[in-house]
Amino acid sequence: MFSFLKHNLPKDFFRGACDVHCHLLPGVDDGFPSAEKSLYALKKLEERGVKKMILTPHFMNNYPSNNRESITAEFEAFKAEAEKDCQIELRLGGEYMLEGGFMEHFKEGFLTLDKAGTHVLCETSYMMYEKEYTNMLYEIMCDELQPVIAHPERYVYAGKDVYSRWKDKQYKFQMNLLSLAGVYGEPAREKSHYLLNEGMYDYIGSDMHGLDNFRRFLPKIKLKTKEIDAIARLLENNKKLFD
Repeated sequence: MFSFLKHNLPKDFFRGACDVHCHLLPGVDDGFPSAEKSLYALKKLEERGVKKMILTPHFMNNYPSNNRESITAEFEAFKAEAEKDCQIELRLGGEYMLEGGFMEHFKEGFLTLDKAGTHVLCETSYMMYEKEYTNMLYEIMCDELQPVIAHPERYVYAGKDVYSRWKDKQYKFQMNLLSLAGVYGEPAREKSHYLLNEGMYDYIGSDMHGLDNFRRFLPKIKLKTKEIDAIARLLENNKKLFD
C-alpha cells in the first residue's frame, strides 16, 4: 500500500556505511585537490555515520604518473594524517579506465576493492563502446579477477541490451548514488532507477570528487520504499567487500 509514494533518504541512512568508490585521496586526480579539503570531508562524513571508505583514485592515461607504487605511498601518508582525528577506516583501491594503459596496470597488479585481491573497479569511455573493453575484461577474468563496472548508468552507449550482456558475462555493477538525483543528467537518472529496480546493481558508491554536489543534491533524492530497501542491501554488500 502507498508503494507509489517517494521519500527522502532517512537522516541516519549512512550510519555504519561503507563507501567503495571515492576520489578523496588528495592531489592525485580530478578529485580533492588538497589534504585539508579531504580531511574536512572525512569529518563531515563521519558526522553522517560513515564508518569505512575505499579510496579509488583514477588509473588512466590522463594521469600517467599514477601507478601502484606511487599511489600506495600517497595513501599511506594521507592515512597516517587522517587517523589522528578521524575514526573512519580507510582502504586503498583504484578505478581503472579500460584503455591503452590498462594492461600495464594489470601487469603491475591492481589495487582491488576487496582484501582477497579479486574485485577490480573498471570504467569505460562515456560515449563510445569499443570491442577492446570486452577483450580487456576477458583477460582479467581469465586471471580469476572480478570486474566491477563503475557507474554503468552513466555510459551513453549502454542500454538494456548492453547491461544484459554484461550481466551474462558475470560483471558486477557499482551504482553512483547521486545518479538518482540527476547529477549526471536525466538519461543516467532514468537508467539508475531501471538498474536498481531490476536488481542489477551489486554495490553503491559516492564517486565523491568534492562535497558541494552532496550538500546540494543528496536532499533531492526521492525514492520509493522498495528502492530505499534495495540501496540498503547494496550498502550491506559494500561492508562485505571491505571486510
